[in-house]
Amino acid sequence: MANFRHFTRDFVQICTGSADNINQFIYDSSINQCRELIREHASTMTRQLTLERIAPDYVSPVLNTMLLEETSLSLMKAPRLEPKNRMSNTTFCTTMKRKLRLVIIKDHLNYRCKCTKKVDPWGDHCLGCTANHKSALSNGCRDGIVDIFKRILPITKLIHSGTQVEKEAPNIIRSLPRLKPFDLSICLHHLLTQGAWRIPLARIGFDVVFVHSTKPAPSDPLRLTASFNESDLRLREGERKKFARSTGGTNDITSKTLSPDEVIGEINNSNYSFIPIAIGPFGEMGSIFRRFWDGSDPLPLTEFKDRPEAERAAQRSISVDTPWDILGKADARWKSERGTSLFDGSHLTSLPSIWAKQQYGIVCSTQLANHIHSSFNNLIYDPKGHYDGEVEVDMDDSDDPDELDWKWVDVDFLDEPLAKATNTDPAVCDVSNSRKERRSAGVSCDVKSSYKRSR
Repeated sequence: MANFRHFTRDFVQICTGSADNINQFIYDSSINQCRELIREHASTMTRQLTLERIAPDYVSPVLNTMLLEETSLSLMKAPRLEPKNRMSNTTFCTTMKRKLRLVIIKDHLNYRCKCTKKVDPWGDHCLGCTANHKSALSNGCRDGIVDIFKRILPITKLIHSGTQVEKEAPNIIRSLPRLKPFDLSICLHHLLTQGAWRIPLARIGFDVVFVHSTKPAPSDPLRLTASFNESDLRLREGERKKFARSTGGTNDITSKTLSPDEVIGEINNSNYSFIPIAIGPFGEMGSIFRRFWDGSDPLPLTEFKDRPEAERAAQRSISVDTPWDILGKADARWKSERGTSLFDGSHLTSLPSIWAKQQYGIVCSTQLANHIHSSFNNLIYDPKGHYDGEVEVDMDDSDDPDELDWKWVDVDFLDEPLAKATNTDPAVCDVSNSRKERRSAGVSCDVKSSYKRSR
């Protein structure tokens, strides 16, 4: 009781926001809510003290991202009876070393990267160097997210079947049918079933980008660095680059060329929402996808100079038209329909959200570890360059050009060449229509039998 009286004003400040609201704290405050608020405050203070007084210099900049809940759940609580939840010994060891910030490359001073720079002992340079292409890393994360969506989204009744989750679908943009603007997308059917999650969009597209750089995020007029983690700002910059692409595209049939912003404009005009999935070096998510994932508040959007369609797409991605907190809604549905039944047959995965977080952590940890292992092929043994100084983890902007460019269908996806055109109107000669529809309309188009890749 003496301790309670001693810290009463602190408790009141944490739970009510003002140290003077003692009566409100005693008579009106919920016990469970106060416990959560005090626990959260204690966690924040512990992390702050750790950063200031305990954590070494090489841990402090990445401590917040090292404590990501998804990767912790995947390592500690994912049931290993399921073969899909198991990692190889090499992958598991690398993942644990990344999580605990332990040395991965022991004789790092005797090696240099293909880019001629020295490597660090924790694998940061391996993840950030542009000499190590990240296509396999992004594709692996994409496939894992697709599997999660196929199981979680039907529970929320956003979709009826897992087949509505599509991977790299063409024919999304009518003017550029060969273009694949999304790594994965959700085709929304407006169901009339009871309890369906109804939204006004026709499709939600996602594009994965891996963000890892030691460079500070671009200066912000709002000076957000003091309010948000530097990693969050770098992830936001990766999201911005997905909205504001550097290349457009040309239709080889109609010779119509679209600028990068016009491509985004076609996505907007088709009533699609676009959500970039920015992933950091420890599996952390960008704030826009985090909002879709668990309902967290997104960071303020960055500026889009001379890109009105990019800004419009970014605004739509965090608007009320775009779904948010799919894990929370999945848990609520599961509890209301299944009660206390275990979601994945184990007490370690009792709810859909726990299972999804574990799977996301497993996918990201595995792909990050595999990427580090594959980057060892680009290390050159160079003992003559040995020096006793401190290694500077200096990396160029880690954005892989392949990740920021559009993907295209490399082969002719039309089943047969069509006859010579009798109607060359681009509005009528839409190659996204089926052959049956074109014949029934009495329309034929002059189509090249093969396509060249357009950038």
